[in-house]
Amino acid sequence: MSDGSDPSTLHAWAAVADAIRGTTRRLEKGALLADYLPRLDDASLAIAARFFSGIVFPRHDARTTQVGGAIVFGALAAVSGRDEAELGERYVAHGDLGDLAGEVLASWPASRTTLVAVERFCRTLADAGGTNARRAATREMLGALGALEARYLLKLLGGELRIGLKEAQVEEALAKTFSCPLAAVRRANLLRGDVGEVAQLARWGALARATLALFHPIGFMLAEPLPTAEAVAAALPAPFAVEDKYDGIRAQAHVGDGRVVLFSRTLDAIDHGYPEVTAALAALSSGLVLDGELIAYDPAAPERALPFSALQRRLGRKRPHAALLAEVPVALVVYDVLAAEGALVVDEPYGARRARLEAIAWPGVGVRLAPATLVEDAEGVEAAFVAARAAGNEGIIAKDPTAPYAPGRRGGAWIKLKRPLATLDVVVVAVERGHGRRRAVLSDYTFAVRASEDDPTLLTVGKAYNGLTDAEIAAMTRRFEALTLERVGGFHRVRPEVVLEVTFDTVQPSSRHAAGYALRFPRIVRIRDDKPVAEIDSVARVRELAGQ
Repeated sequence: MSDGSDPSTLHAWAAVADAIRGTTRRLEKGALLADYLPRLDDASLAIAARFFSGIVFPRHDARTTQVGGAIVFGALAAVSGRDEAELGERYVAHGDLGDLAGEVLASWPASRTTLVAVERFCRTLADAGGTNARRAATREMLGALGALEARYLLKLLGGELRIGLKEAQVEEALAKTFSCPLAAVRRANLLRGDVGEVAQLARWGALARATLALFHPIGFMLAEPLPTAEAVAAALPAPFAVEDKYDGIRAQAHVGDGRVVLFSRTLDAIDHGYPEVTAALAALSSGLVLDGELIAYDPAAPERALPFSALQRRLGRKRPHAALLAEVPVALVVYDVLAAEGALVVDEPYGARRARLEAIAWPGVGVRLAPATLVEDAEGVEAAFVAARAAGNEGIIAKDPTAPYAPGRRGGAWIKLKRPLATLDVVVVAVERGHGRRRAVLSDYTFAVRASEDDPTLLTVGKAYNGLTDAEIAAMTRRFEALTLERVGGFHRVRPEVVLEVTFDTVQPSSRHAAGYALRFPRIVRIRDDKPVAEIDSVARVRELAGQ
């Protein structure tokens, strides 16, 4: 890719990104990075490494650019002279704001805007006092860029490059480029939370200098699902640990220097919404990073967890009022430790990490240690599962006591057993185009049930995206095109003829859907062409599954 041009420009970076997008071969992607990265100065190297990872700021920097679709559409309309309605139609075709900009600005030549200038622009957006300032800054920057630069800048601002490149591959490229052990690069990135800084350390041969920086989210270790107790027992060395799988939201707590931050599984800071939890965590020793689950509990019986529908009242609230805090108190149930006394402990086996947790003096209701037991066979797994369900929890997680904590990875060391509820037969009433590689197909299905056995009125109860193969989605797209009654952009209202069987984790009351309920994590089991719409389930069945 080296052509003698200045590698520190946005255009040079975008050209490499575009070449990476153009190949599906992992080795070719790595070779493109290895050719480009060493030609950059230190400041541009850090920025390029972050940008290739799909992030604008270091992970420990909580700022965001706060630029949404409305600002981008307005800026594109202003600099291109196109009508926003026309842009909306073209967006449906692309499913990506960056690719839309690449099309409407196709004739615009490259600028000499540097990566450093782009980072400065992003900081301006993050620090801007209001929407008007961000809108003006975006319009000014977009007006100065060429088509390729605009394409990839908007992808960055949208949070997804969609070029088939992950941060793990950037780590691999850094190891290859600067002749460093990959394990050392990955550990430094875990410690610092900034792949840009790690790129510089790798160039300087100074990865060993990396120390833990609290308050940047570390990737969550994930569990592999298995369908039966027998399968779980066969997958792990006996004896193995079993913990309840709680019906809450995953959270990572960082405690240190008089400060507490909670991160969600999406790596967003959420501590302001759970003051009772942060107050309890503040009593713990400094230098801790804990993994656990935020659950709602019964204020009259704090040991009893409430269903997810109760916790939902707290989700998204940055400043919950006193009455809500009293009605729906929340606790963090801790089941792992990633750092202790300011040092990473992820390489320690689960058994050693568990011993660390058991040695902590837990402060009370707001933060507590998840119980764990050792089992040796399928009978023990089944007994633990039954007990977990009886306690109102989702199921169990079985853990290999010899395994380290693998941030951001799913593997055989953690196994979850979480049997879904019974299925529902529903009918599709609306469909939408997907995003990314699914932007050309109708892959998002809104479905409904009957109002009652005697009333055929269809009432929506959920939306599903998962469960069908690419071939099935392509076939269903053709089918739904023929059934379309009304089309608004990428949204199609369709004739209610396609019956699906769907499964889900829980049913909860919801004002979002006409049925008055919503299915949590619905998944398509199969297409029921054998079943007429007159025989789909009714709201009564949904209510029964909700336990009402």
